[in-house]
Amino acid sequence: MSAWKYKQLTPKIIVSRLRLINSKDLTALCDKNFDAIHSMLAKTPYHREISDIPSDKLNSFTLESSLTKNFTRTFSEIIECSPKGIGSLLSAMQMKFEADNVKTMLRAKQANLNVDQAMEYIIPVARLNELYCRRKLESSRNTAELVEALADLDYGKILREAIGENEEPKPIQELETATDRYVYNRISKAAGKLRGLDGKIAKTVLGLEIDVVNLKIIFRCKTMGLEEHRAKKLLVHSSSVFEEEDVDKAIKASDIKSAAECLLAAAESAHARDHKYMLTDLLKELESSEAVSQLEKALDRSLLKTNLRMLKRYTSFFNIGSVLAFLNLKWFEVRNLRAIIRGTEAKVPADKIRKLLILPS
Repeated sequence: MSAWKYKQLTPKIIVSRLRLINSKDLTALCDKNFDAIHSMLAKTPYHREISDIPSDKLNSFTLESSLTKNFTRTFSEIIECSPKGIGSLLSAMQMKFEADNVKTMLRAKQANLNVDQAMEYIIPVARLNELYCRRKLESSRNTAELVEALADLDYGKILREAIGENEEPKPIQELETATDRYVYNRISKAAGKLRGLDGKIAKTVLGLEIDVVNLKIIFRCKTMGLEEHRAKKLLVHSSSVFEEEDVDKAIKASDIKSAAECLLAAAESAHARDHKYMLTDLLKELESSEAVSQLEKALDRSLLKTNLRMLKRYTSFFNIGSVLAFLNLKWFEVRNLRAIIRGTEAKVPADKIRKLLILPS
């Protein structure tokens, strides 16, 4: 894609990236109290949303909400100034956060949380804004009614198809996976329409993300002792690196380490260097811990490192690499800040909060 088509987007990405909070300042926040965290964030790009919080309403929940509002506003502004093909892909990617809200609402109904409790985990974005989610939660008494309430969006249709007719109630994991599969199929189709370097970069970054989602599912299934055929049904999308037989071997492997080793061998055969880096890091993590939460954190850290490598690998700003990298780095920043705010509120020791952060090692 010519540089001319990036004339509006590139300056915005350059400035926005320079304003990301660095790792040193993030870790320093772990030692601060709530007022100090609020004061620091009020001097960052989050100041616009933070300044909208009435003084009598300022608390950890409203501060967290201001971070996610800033992220969704930033995402939307980038879509608005993107070339057509890039904008279509980013719009599809935005659905990931809509899907997170759908899954959150499904879990909330299953756990019998009240509306206010459920809303603490909602990230208002695009069509699934705060008002929409609250109304759907208020109008439904259980999971089945929530699915019907979502009929005005494509998610309702997807969930109805996943539930089927005259069948036993489906496990919540299968409904969540049906939602993820739908969203990632949309993202893959949008990425597939890009050509040249943009297409190559998009398929690399998004393909790795899809494989990380599937790896998490495989690891959870192994921990739960789920049957192979059920585990396979939960996978989100076919991989551009791993063949079906590679995934089958991983699912059938005796343990998580053996599964990771199967996939590393497949990545090496496919000359997929980012997948090799990810799985090598994962096997190092397995030397000290097999806890799924730690492995998932290691996978998330690999995604972060991949995005940082993208910035070095494709030094020109006139491609989608810098756009995808910035959006992912921004999202990791929001996740880290939310962990700091929640940890501080719960009076978690600073060293333990730091361990929750997703930072490049």
